[in-house]
Amino acid sequence: MKLTVVYPTLAHSAYKIAADAFASLAEQVSGIKPSLRSDEDLPASDEEVLVLIGNDAVNSCTAKLYLSQAVEPFRIRYGTDDYCIRTLVSEGRSVLILAGGRPRATLYAVYRYFEKFCGCRWFWDGDRIPHGNLPVAEIDLTESPRFEYRGLRYFAHRSLHRFQAEHWSLEEWKTEIDWILKKRLNLFMLRIGMDDLFQRAFPDTVSYPELDKPLPEAGEGYDDRTLFWSLEYRGELRKQLLKYAFERDLMHPEDCGTMTHWYSRTPLELLEKEKLELLPQSNSTHNDPTGRVWEVRDKKNFERYLKLTDTHVREFGTPEIFHTIGLGERRFSKDPEENKRMKLFVYHAIATQIKERYPNAPLLLASWDFWLCFTPEEVKSLVAEMDPSQAIIFDYTSDTVHSNNFTKWGIVNKFPWIFGIFGGYEPNSDIRGNYELANERIRLAKQDPFCKGMVLWPELSHADPFTLDFVIRNAWEEETLSLSEQTRLFCRERYPEDLADSMTALWQDFLPIAQMVSWSIDDNTHAHTGDDTFAYCTQMAGFKKENAELYRSKVEKHAKYKNLSVRVLNALAKIPTDDPMTRRDLYDIARTVIGRYLNGAIFQGEVLFTQNRPVAELKSLSETATALMEALVQLLGSNEEYSLLDSLRKLEAVTETNPNFEHTLKNNAENYYCRSYIYENAAYLYLPEMKLMFDHAIKAATAGKAFDREKVQNDAKEIRARYFQTPLAEMDRISGDFAETVTRAAALIDRLEFQTR
Repeated sequence: MKLTVVYPTLAHSAYKIAADAFASLAEQVSGIKPSLRSDEDLPASDEEVLVLIGNDAVNSCTAKLYLSQAVEPFRIRYGTDDYCIRTLVSEGRSVLILAGGRPRATLYAVYRYFEKFCGCRWFWDGDRIPHGNLPVAEIDLTESPRFEYRGLRYFAHRSLHRFQAEHWSLEEWKTEIDWILKKRLNLFMLRIGMDDLFQRAFPDTVSYPELDKPLPEAGEGYDDRTLFWSLEYRGELRKQLLKYAFERDLMHPEDCGTMTHWYSRTPLELLEKEKLELLPQSNSTHNDPTGRVWEVRDKKNFERYLKLTDTHVREFGTPEIFHTIGLGERRFSKDPEENKRMKLFVYHAIATQIKERYPNAPLLLASWDFWLCFTPEEVKSLVAEMDPSQAIIFDYTSDTVHSNNFTKWGIVNKFPWIFGIFGGYEPNSDIRGNYELANERIRLAKQDPFCKGMVLWPELSHADPFTLDFVIRNAWEEETLSLSEQTRLFCRERYPEDLADSMTALWQDFLPIAQMVSWSIDDNTHAHTGDDTFAYCTQMAGFKKENAELYRSKVEKHAKYKNLSVRVLNALAKIPTDDPMTRRDLYDIARTVIGRYLNGAIFQGEVLFTQNRPVAELKSLSETATALMEALVQLLGSNEEYSLLDSLRKLEAVTETNPNFEHTLKNNAENYYCRSYIYENAAYLYLPEMKLMFDHAIKAATAGKAFDREKVQNDAKEIRARYFQTPLAEMDRISGDFAETVTRAAALIDRLEFQTR
């Protein structure tokens, strides 16, 4: 078959990109290498198949067919993300038309053709492309998205390469952006720091820092924003990746208003030289001067914020859509009314200035502060004062179990809003989520004509393959399938055909375990329901009698799912790991289950301690829990994705890297908030800390004394000091065979005895 792909000239760059993508995928699927021509270069008559890229408004060949009535109207809304895939016969030749309502929609049409009619599947970690024929007859498909905005956020934490977008090279970003388009998303946001924005906005005041020195604004833990790549390089990287996205017609919201925060700190030079006054705070959150909000009642400071936005638009972005966090996580005053008025004043000012400068651009009002620091009535007050033709409530906490959520804000069926799933904090790199609750609320969102979007905005990327599929599928489809059916489709599409059934059964068993915890605040306990395993040993473990009821409730949940967890781990051991995507998911499931039961062991220890059970029971539990942590160390040690050293080497392979960055990388990865499934942390922090915690508990129980948490934390400082003193390259890699490790972990979990009385 001789095949020619015809793309429009004098049109958006996305159309030529779509033609190139079609030609590349056609060759991979069928072995046929198409020729490419512009619509100004009339095709030769001997060509058997024409592929026309673009609708009649942009492609002259498509227009000829449309005007001659050789093709029926495409049933798309021009200017939208609708697309049509249609075949016909014209002048004795087969014609395949890929007509999108706008440039990116034409790219959607290309990828959807290969997905629906050729069996291709798209994932962030690779494509599945079968070999076969290219159907060019009897196709007539028109599709429209349920939601106008469909997107992902990338956040500013650092540690493991896979999860941290700030680590990625330009080539990796190009792969990510291509995948975004393959999944028919249209919006993404970089919340990975501000790169050299201050230097560009205030060149006479703010200089570029030296690469090999600590950043003057650097704090401790995740507040240590010391550079790994120079700001000059990072600025160029931002420019190139956004250029790549805009060439494909994607949207990137521009930050505006009071944007200074822990990940977007004010350079000390600007604070000191301009003698910036800071807005008062009644809480201590992000209270370092470089993370504070400037005194915005001073119009000069507000102009400075606007200058940052205008500079980003000029240097990097496009003024298509804007985003603000307001006074995120800050309380201005202890007086509720005074605090409310200041917060609303900030939104009034931001909305007004954006309207004057960019009158046709929507403004996304991020929900985090509403969920965390507003009351429902205060959110209603703000909504009543916003212009629905400009403002959109940008809720990415829609999966919260907290009673303060979007259903209480007076927006459902009344005001434009976006439904979003947060999914997890930085330490929550396991698979977790309120999938059943989210599914129920997604149905509500789809029924609401005011709901304009579906987004995923976690603190990590690529952490949970099921949540990614869950959100992206629902962002496009009108129907909300049952969780069971979504699981079946996910497995059928992601895994090789011979593994699809076994992986479906595995995921069906595993999802209740994944849903044991979530990121949100529980109204009953006033605490986060996410059990942060690796901070617990020295930061959170209480062994306090007043918490006995909480410990019991946790243990009951672990008892309920223990047999299921053992079954899941044993099933994992039987599935081959030679397929890379399957292997990745098997490891993710395994570490999640083991993490759940490391938590369970700690809670059981607290029950035994507070109930004054025989010390022998606590000793036995300690041995089992320690062995389970050792199994996790071996599991993580056998997969480079969980290695800080591997992440550091990947940074160094991209461009010149700060030779002293290893200390900062450890700082960013080991602080109580950011501890996750990291090999070096598990081997050199979590394991010795668990031994330390149980040793103290056993000694206290033997002596009939209270658990001395302060002493545990002080003794743990020596463990932390050794961790920082030992270079990553000298941390011995302890690893084990996957099947043997998960089988051993299953036996250890089976040995745990969960009892509450």
